[in-house]
Amino acid sequence: MNTPTAGEPRLRRQARIFVFLAGAAGSLAVLSVFVQVVSVAAPLWKGGPIEATLVKTLSELLLSAPALCYVAGLIRARRVFRRIGAGEIFVQANSDGLTTVGATLLIGALWAMVVAGLEPTVTLDPIVRDVAEAASQLALAALGLALLMIGRVMSAAVRLKSESDEFV
Repeated sequence: MNTPTAGEPRLRRQARIFVFLAGAAGSLAVLSVFVQVVSVAAPLWKGGPIEATLVKTLSELLLSAPALCYVAGLIRARRVFRRIGAGEIFVQANSDGLTTVGATLLIGALWAMVVAGLEPTVTLDPIVRDVAEAASQLALAALGLALLMIGRVMSAAVRLKSESDEFV
């Protein structure tokens, strides 16, 4: 039985807002990836060079995979926050969800670091751009690891709560 705390209504309201914002962000990200891939593949519909266009399209799909991992993480986060918005805070499904969010962020960040060499550099100072990209990817990887750990901590908390509920 979840007993409401003083800050719970605010937390539930914020969780519902996050569900909406995460849905909007995820939709925009998927739309962006779709537009990027279709724009690269457009010469196929216009009778352009097939082989070169397929290579570019495959490259764009590989470069877009991290964004899709982040969207998958957002979807899982939405589920967690939807449950929190409904008042289910310390439940196993939330810790599992947070663990999955962390895993998808980590996979996306690692994937982005691995395939970063496929993207041609167009800026004036490629070293600065590469350092900035690597730093952001490392930040996402660290955030992914942090969320994995938070999910595991929540899992332990759920087990402890379950054990203490059995004693009462």
